[in-house]
Amino acid sequence: MYQGIFIDDQKADKHFASLMSTPGKNGLNVKFQQPTELINLANHIVESLPAFVALDYRQKMAQNAYKAEPLAQLLRSYSSENVEKDFPIILISNENEMTGFLNNVTAHNLFDCRFTKQEVADNPVHRKKIWSLVKGYQRMIKKWNKKSERWATFFALNKEERVVVAYQAIRELDKLNAPHQVAQQILRYVIGRQGLLLDKDNVLARLGVAKEGKDVDTLFARLKTDKIIYSGVFSEGWTRWWQHRLWDWEKQCCGESLGNLTARERVACLNEKLGLKLSPAKSRWQNHTDALFAYACDSCHQPTEDQYSVAAYDPLPHTCIRGKRICWKCIETGEFQEQGLEYDNAEEFIVDLILKGEM
Repeated sequence: MYQGIFIDDQKADKHFASLMSTPGKNGLNVKFQQPTELINLANHIVESLPAFVALDYRQKMAQNAYKAEPLAQLLRSYSSENVEKDFPIILISNENEMTGFLNNVTAHNLFDCRFTKQEVADNPVHRKKIWSLVKGYQRMIKKWNKKSERWATFFALNKEERVVVAYQAIRELDKLNAPHQVAQQILRYVIGRQGLLLDKDNVLARLGVAKEGKDVDTLFARLKTDKIIYSGVFSEGWTRWWQHRLWDWEKQCCGESLGNLTARERVACLNEKLGLKLSPAKSRWQNHTDALFAYACDSCHQPTEDQYSVAAYDPLPHTCIRGKRICWKCIETGEFQEQGLEYDNAEEFIVDLILKGEM
């Protein structure tokens, strides 16, 4: 069993250690500890050889108080020099404290993930993500001394498909000096964004399938059987699907790219070939199923057409990431603002027309 540490100055929050633990022989046992003097605490953590560390954002010790990032920085410096002992670090705090962290841009690179304590208490999926971080680090450490194309091993790719995924930014992963640096890039730009991988909403949009219809679970079970699912590092906590495998699969299934078909036509083909009773997705803007869906809106997460969506303001560091899109309906209702999205200034003319009711 893997051992983890949860550092929090509030003894009343000790129970979060058990909430983050995972039972079983290969599970995660998280122990609670209150903070001590910073350097002594950092030394104690690294000497404990943890598989995982969780930190509350604000720590108090006697008359002194410090935020989590100085401790995280000491731990990251140590693991950069001892890659075989690297481990994930997550931030777990109250909602009001998390707001302070989000405004501290320099601290973001120190943590693999951040969860509020309420999220950990309410949703067991976060426990699964924490366990997945531990497993992912262990997989990377085990393969760290691989001589060439280490990145492809991390992603569990076969030799034939590596050329499809070998963007420059992905190959650059092999030049990084520690597993935590690789983990950050994968979590932020591969798992956390649409592009190389797709989440469930974007798979359904690509296939033109309504979320609420019959046989959706059966469809995804078939996709898993046909190995469209991502099985690389962190896959246990974040279910994703390879975009290039999905493209090949749909061509084998229907004889052509589904991007050329309407949602109604895509679903008719899938139902016929797979013996399912899927329902076609309906366009929020056009209110019918004869829509050429391209992806899921990043605001409402419903299928949307390229023609009836606008680009969100979304500066991208890598070409393998798909820029965020906002459907016209979310522009009309203003709900995209509730999701923290902004439209790109280049789309202002279209947005004005939508808001004036002229589109």
